[in-house]
Amino acid sequence: MNQENLQAEFPNFEQLVATEKLQYMHSFAKSSTIATVLAPILCIPLYWKTTDNLLINAWFALMAVVVIGRFFLIKKIDLKANVQTNLLLLNIALGAVTFVWGIGWFIFVDTADPANYLIYQIISLTILFVGMVGYCVSWKSFTYFVLPLKLPELLFIVTHYEFIFWPIPIGSMVAFYLAIKMAMLFSQSWEKSFSLRLKNDAMIDQLVAEKNASIAANVAKSEFIATASHDLRQPMQSINIFVDMIDAKNLPEYENRVFARMRNSIAVLNNMFNTLLDISKLDSGVSPRNIEFSIAQLAHDLEVGFSDLCKEKNLSFTVKHQNIFAKGDPQLLEQILRNLLFNAIQYTDAGSIVVAFDNEQGHLKFSVKDSGHGIPAEDLPVIFKEFFRSEHSRSHHDGLGLGLSIVNRIVQKIGGECTVNSELGVGSLFTIQTRYPVTQGNALLKNRVGSQTAIHGSAKPTALIDEVLHSSVGVNLGIIENDYSLKNAYAQYFTRAGYSVYLIPHDENEFTEYLAELPELHFILSDFRLGERNGIFFIQKLREEFNEEIPACIVTADTSPQHLQLFDKLNIQVLYKPIDIQSIEAFIAKSLPPKQKL
Repeated sequence: MNQENLQAEFPNFEQLVATEKLQYMHSFAKSSTIATVLAPILCIPLYWKTTDNLLINAWFALMAVVVIGRFFLIKKIDLKANVQTNLLLLNIALGAVTFVWGIGWFIFVDTADPANYLIYQIISLTILFVGMVGYCVSWKSFTYFVLPLKLPELLFIVTHYEFIFWPIPIGSMVAFYLAIKMAMLFSQSWEKSFSLRLKNDAMIDQLVAEKNASIAANVAKSEFIATASHDLRQPMQSINIFVDMIDAKNLPEYENRVFARMRNSIAVLNNMFNTLLDISKLDSGVSPRNIEFSIAQLAHDLEVGFSDLCKEKNLSFTVKHQNIFAKGDPQLLEQILRNLLFNAIQYTDAGSIVVAFDNEQGHLKFSVKDSGHGIPAEDLPVIFKEFFRSEHSRSHHDGLGLGLSIVNRIVQKIGGECTVNSELGVGSLFTIQTRYPVTQGNALLKNRVGSQTAIHGSAKPTALIDEVLHSSVGVNLGIIENDYSLKNAYAQYFTRAGYSVYLIPHDENEFTEYLAELPELHFILSDFRLGERNGIFFIQKLREEFNEEIPACIVTADTSPQHLQLFDKLNIQVLYKPIDIQSIEAFIAKSLPPKQKL
């Protein structure tokens, strides 16, 4: 990089170089103070017998004054003040000491004694090369250092030329020339190295800034999704519950058809909301769980959750599985399957959809096969990119283009591998190979392990409710909700279902008074945002009052990553709005201890 380019990129480049040189040489000068003191003391015994003692004492006194002055001058230097002024002060301090060493030629050296002459020459060259270590980063400073050292020697040679043993000064001058040459090369090399360091530091700063900007943008995105989804999910939750309470069988034919179309539209919106929820979960940083769960139970949940959706399009839906158990995170697995199945249903107009679970060399493998439109070959490399939608899907189907990207991210999160085979007009096959270890099922030992998997969407798991919730009589259900319409809808529905419903106030003072009259609860259902206090506060208070093991669930529209982590830490289950009330009922039924399922 030439000087012009450096000046263009770093307008203060010369100032930066000067500052860096000053700091380096200042540090070396401080550390070399001891050597500057010891060297004269070591020289005195060498010349005490051959030199006038008065001269030696005078020279040593002068050296002491210069060294002390050098010490205080170096100490005075302010590295943050005017750099050029402080460089000059440092150069003066360096030159003063070496000048005193140079005067030593006229005091210590006896030209008639080659050994005497050679010893001082060795001392002089040692000082020269030691100085190179600390001062040749700056050509000017090295000049200030070396000239006061060598000029007195040249003057000594000129005045004593007829007595000089010439091989010694000639060798000294050659060494002097080499030192100068090396100093020049080192100074140039140092500046190049410094310029590269500046560029690297600038690049690192830029990368850090870009990383921080990316993190900030990601946080802002998550916060936006959380806020937006909360504001949008809240009314959708009310719509879901009120729609669920309508008995379509009693509607006239025309109203029934309109009602069916309305439910389909709600299903599309629910799926979009759940897709955004998946993004929030992935961005939350919550570590995958490692629990044992039943593939048979998962298969059953899939059949219940998606059979109705397939029937609406006259599609056959089959789930093939073995009596096996897997160890991993069933919720992440459910997210993958939900996205693949909604995608398959959306792009399949006739035929079938088949889900298959297999034991592949001791690890869980599953696939989703459909007889849908298929994927063009040119789209296969990019189908897992966010917001990608083919031209056909844009014109014929609703969606955000996030389903497959979510699948890919989750598969990477659990250390699996996803492959896809597709043919236009024939259909697609998505295969997921996981690292989840598989064991054979034992119904007696592992009955209903991992049955907490909840299928989101608009499908009505009435069959599941009929199977697991034989009776809700005797179950005390505490509900904390600040939305008046939702609170009353919950109360009406669950009371009709046989629960003993207790509407717990969300005002802290009223809550404390109500707590004294409240019987022991079997399940707590709460919203998250409740004004001054959130649902976590009230759940913890209720657990402290009755039982730390009371199952609790927050039904919320809040999808912020921080809250996802907090729910997981406090062992509070979470369902996300919009969700139909029958899915909530099924979740409660599966969460209750066996003694409360009559």
